[in-house]
Amino acid sequence: MKKYIIKISSLLILLIMTGACHKDLDVDYDNLPDRDQALSNPNDIYALAQNTFYNWYMTVTSSISPRMAMWVMADQGTCSWANRGMYHLSSEPRNGFDNTTSYTYASILTSYYADLYGTIFIANNTLLAIENNGMEIIDPIEERDNTEKVRAMGYFIQGVSLGYIGLTFDKGYIMTHNTNYNADIPISNYKEILEQAKISLDSCILISENNNFRIESTWINGTEYRSSELAELAKSFIARFLVYGSRNAQENSEINWSEVLEYVEDGIDFDLEPYMDNDKWVCYYKRYTVRPGWARIDNRIINMMDENYHWRFPDDGNAPLPASSNDARLETDFTYNPTNNMKPERGYYHFSNYEYTRSQYQISVYTGKIVEFPVSENDLFKAEAYAELGNLSQAIEIINEGTRVTRGQLDPLPNDANKETVMNAIFYERDIELIQTGFGNNFFDMRRRDLLQEGTLLHFPMPAKELMIMELPNYTFGGVENADGVNVSNGGWFPEEK
Repeated sequence: MKKYIIKISSLLILLIMTGACHKDLDVDYDNLPDRDQALSNPNDIYALAQNTFYNWYMTVTSSISPRMAMWVMADQGTCSWANRGMYHLSSEPRNGFDNTTSYTYASILTSYYADLYGTIFIANNTLLAIENNGMEIIDPIEERDNTEKVRAMGYFIQGVSLGYIGLTFDKGYIMTHNTNYNADIPISNYKEILEQAKISLDSCILISENNNFRIESTWINGTEYRSSELAELAKSFIARFLVYGSRNAQENSEINWSEVLEYVEDGIDFDLEPYMDNDKWVCYYKRYTVRPGWARIDNRIINMMDENYHWRFPDDGNAPLPASSNDARLETDFTYNPTNNMKPERGYYHFSNYEYTRSQYQISVYTGKIVEFPVSENDLFKAEAYAELGNLSQAIEIINEGTRVTRGQLDPLPNDANKETVMNAIFYERDIELIQTGFGNNFFDMRRRDLLQEGTLLHFPMPAKELMIMELPNYTFGGVENADGVNVSNGGWFPEEK
């Protein structure tokens, strides 16, 4: 039965449009006027537009989201503490997600879900004013027409927000500026949502490539972007969604790599790295992960750099000696700590002696640029696309010109390397180089290769609060007993499972 999303959105919209923020959230929506006033006032629409990226960024870097749990579920990080569902969802054997309103950490879904749709709603208002109401946005001082810039950013935020709904949840609502809030809005599956995300981002690309504007450094804090660069960013995000949207190896095998290559060939040649000022712009996710005495890097990652190192912390609780590796990043990006303060009764498999110290932001310094989408990720998409399309020589060239050699100081791949060797090098770089970059990257990458531990949910259900308000049956995913390879992983990465 089709249901109305307006029942929950009305509460969310009221909170957002009055400038309020959830008391337990990291996200603080700025400069939000009354909706009716905004839709008739170009200055208010411009104020909305210049804060849309901030609203999206604070949602995907919030500490109150599934991001922390996904990080440990992918065995890239490890933590025995219960914060944000990390212990519950990374326990072995894997548990299902407790999708009830009474669950202590229910907010990791409800807040994230609501804030993404809130951001979509704000972006939709800017598009509604321009495309449906015919508003022109002219700078009164410089007499510069900002209409197309606001329109392009509206489509960009609409696209990336829908994209993360599609990556994270099994289903949801497709909401654009053309959505009739007074009619039934059907629930769409993740593939349909990701397809709409692509359509929105394609619109951003078309507008950006046919206009000449600049995104001020206050919009994406610390860096000014030309219209052509916004188009490049949209192309790279499309590639991210095309690749990471796969729920298992079968879906991964169906990726249109020619399409992916088309986008990444014209994707970013710069890092998306907003500046954190420790005031308005704060990356809470990195504040609370991989900091001394709390979360660590999983042994799986260290074992990749040193195959003689324990891929799992010893069951007797005795810490292994430091690892050694030809990969220079073991020394530059990680720090060995001989002690653990986690709870042994929760399982020694949570223990690790390695902290991630590549970025000092989460350790001691709370200002500076934080990489959200590195150019190295775009390059790895490109290398994988070439490899999947049979052009191994081009893939090898990209790998050898990339971080494997420049940062890792590893030997270049030989020119006659076979596909298996090339693919292993690509995924090695993803695990080592892309730690703590985009939301859920490591989880999505493990998911599409059937490497998440058996019983790990492959996507989250719609939040219990939403289901309750919409009078829909409650459901959830996860747990070894439910492993079906469709909603719950029936694969694994342990050496004996490969």
